[in-house]
Amino acid sequence: MSIDYDFFEAEKTLIKESKELIKSEKHDKKVLIENFSQVIEKFDKMIRDAEKIIKISDGQQEYLHRIQSDLKKEIEDRIRAEEKLKYFAAIDTLTGCYNRGMGIALLENEIKSIRRNKGIFSICYIDVNGLKYVNDNFGHFEGDELIVTMCKSIKKAVREKDILCRLGGDEFLVLFSNSEIKNVENIVERIKSNISMENEKKIKPYYISFSYGIFEVDYDSNLSIDEIIRKADAKMYENKQKYKNLELTCNS
Repeated sequence: MSIDYDFFEAEKTLIKESKELIKSEKHDKKVLIENFSQVIEKFDKMIRDAEKIIKISDGQQEYLHRIQSDLKKEIEDRIRAEEKLKYFAAIDTLTGCYNRGMGIALLENEIKSIRRNKGIFSICYIDVNGLKYVNDNFGHFEGDELIVTMCKSIKKAVREKDILCRLGGDEFLVLFSNSEIKNVENIVERIKSNISMENEKKIKPYYISFSYGIFEVDYDSNLSIDEIIRKADAKMYENKQKYKNLELTCNS
């Protein structure tokens, strides 16, 4: 059942009465004045009613706009909060590189990618030498500085497409897509060069060094993520043994 409602019924009635008044044969001045006064009064009332409606409408629009604005701000705040949570869930707060969880997830994606596309990748397991020595002798703040310096030196050396993550403590992992061991060796040499430049500055009261292990993975490998990391870790340990007698002397 539909209900027809004419919003301009009063206006139409007033116009009709005005036309009838004009056509009327009653030209008595008093009657005309009285009739026109009634028309004017009705018209004046209509204007007042219209103004009330407009004020109510404006108020509602202002209220709705305020609600819309508040809702938009709330949504934007929530999006920013979610993005911040995602960021901190993926990023190591000390170094600004990916954390272990994100690094493992990206490594898992890379394994799927090479199996699908019959490709290869390599990883480099990096261990910062002497972190305990620095913490014990110069404090944990200086130990954090050592980790940050190492991270910056790696970032300067790797390519834009390479993925760096901090596994935790003094350990880093770099993922090199579509790269053989020989390609990674060249990048490691750049890391060594960056560290040498840091040592030449003689700013730190200790010598910065690192050990590393590189492992290459191709598409027909059945190794799990843990096994791949352990392979690179084992190669890093072999490298570390070569320098086990290296003393972290005062760099002055």
